[in-house]
Amino acid sequence: MKTTPFFRVLTLSCLLAAVPAARADYKQAVAFYNQGQFTKAIQELKPDLDRSPEWEFGHRLLGLCYLGLGNNALAVSSFSRAAELQSTSFATYYGLGQAYFNMRKYGDSVTALGRAETLAAREKNPEGEKTKVYRLRGAAHYRLKRFDAAAADLERALRAGSGDWADRSMLGVSYLNTNRADEAIAELERALALKPGEPTVREALGKAHFQKGVASLRRKEYAAAAQALGKAREYDPRNGYLHYNLAEAYLFQNRYAEAERALGEAAALLPDNAGVHARLGLVYEKQKKWDPALKAYRKADSLAASEELKEAIARVTENKK
Repeated sequence: MKTTPFFRVLTLSCLLAAVPAARADYKQAVAFYNQGQFTKAIQELKPDLDRSPEWEFGHRLLGLCYLGLGNNALAVSSFSRAAELQSTSFATYYGLGQAYFNMRKYGDSVTALGRAETLAAREKNPEGEKTKVYRLRGAAHYRLKRFDAAAADLERALRAGSGDWADRSMLGVSYLNTNRADEAIAELERALALKPGEPTVREALGKAHFQKGVASLRRKEYAAAAQALGKAREYDPRNGYLHYNLAEAYLFQNRYAEAERALGEAAALLPDNAGVHARLGLVYEKQKKWDPALKAYRKADSLAASEELKEAIARVTENKK
């Protein structure tokens, strides 16, 4: 199933806290960083890094500054150098994961964030830092269409109270893509409550109710199928296949008038679909509406001729006499 990405690039809030204490001669760079003056911080750092290229903290702080400026390529370079120097800082690997994510290198982001998750235990707020990892890594998995992994990370992030409508949307779509329609509906409804009218969420909700309805049809639970597909129609009224399946649910309950209306909608949206016209012919025939039945069967036969349709045409012609 095609999915619609909902994720917005995360802010740097987790990286804007006070940087761990540096040597005294780096205090000005740290002060500029904490003030959000990233360019000035870089200007302070670079001469000293030229003199001390093996200093891990300098490369880490440089990476944070580049990330703050939105220069993700240079951020990756700086964080990678810090990692080569055996950095054991959570910020190094979370920042690296963020920079890779911003560059759409989602596999690399997942790898870096795995290391960040391990190091989060050393932070003052380990659970809070892990939650940030789960949120970002869940989004990376989502973009890679690894929906089971995305759901696992996003569940953990949301259990901790972190997340917005986009996170809930991604979790809902992840459930949808792993055939967990009820859970998908619950999360997507929460997302829609947070951002009423959001078209991407409404589209996903329509797909979730459709999936639930089709599953009920396969189990021959026709009343449940009609209820779910009717709900799907509220979100996706231009889906001809939805109307066709809704008609099937009505047909097997002998609700012929409702099936006829649903198939009329399906035929308008799928005018060249022989199956829709054949089913419409059957519904008319069940109601002894011989002329409309003949017209529908003949239309179906003109689109995809078959012996079964010719037999139906002959049968209705005979009954009409």
